Amino acid sequence: MRARGACYAVLALALLLPATVRADEGAGAWESIRNESGIQVSRKVVAGSPFVAFRGEGDVTGSLLAVADVLVDVPHETEWMDSVREARILRKVSDTEYILYSHLGTPPTLTDREFVADVRLSVDPSRRSLTVEMRSVDDAAAPHTDYVRGLLTGSTFTLRANPDGLTTHVIAEIHCDPKGSVPSWAVNFFQRSWGFNTIQSLRKQVAGGHAPVHPLLRDRLAEPQAG
Repeated sequence: MRARGACYAVLALALLLPATVRADEGAGAWESIRNESGIQVSRKVVAGSPFVAFRGEGDVTGSLLAVADVLVDVPHETEWMDSVREARILRKVSDTEYILYSHLGTPPTLTDREFVADVRLSVDPSRRSLTVEMRSVDDAAAPHTDYVRGLLTGSTFTLRANPDGLTTHVIAEIHCDPKGSVPSWAVNFFQRSWGFNTIQSLRKQVAGGHAPVHPLLRDRLAEPQAG
């Protein structure tokens, strides 16, 4: 069975099942809930929201360009993003922005979810970093289905090259409203798994080395050649 746990990266059923809290608890700091295999998983209460934000953080073996290429390789998201049945770009806004459609499968007792998100890439060559930000939008190109349309209030992947040039530090954050009804057993199961599985699956996909090189990322993130 494919493992991932995010993102979304726009990242998976686990991302659709955040733990609920009372909205009047207020915002809080990130709280660590798991630390294993070099992966830190945290959660945070979001002020005014009944849903908890989640974060996974860890190193991935591979250059910044290699990891970045996997992250924006939309056609192959189904290979590593758990529960993603379909992922495609509805339209390209610019070289650094596109509208993404994702269909996520759920257990038989739930209706499948889908997301339509605006995805923006921010590259900082001087800091050797890439930020991918995703947020739900309404778009005329979105298909009409019977799935439940979830609301991605904010999701960010931050990639930063480590000094060794051989590994990349990845931080994945997600906050969303799955809409519809979500059973508590699913929430309790996934809230401690999504960040860990996301980083683990990203590691495996990068190791496969099959992602096509994104032209923009190649030009801005390629390792400088020794002269």
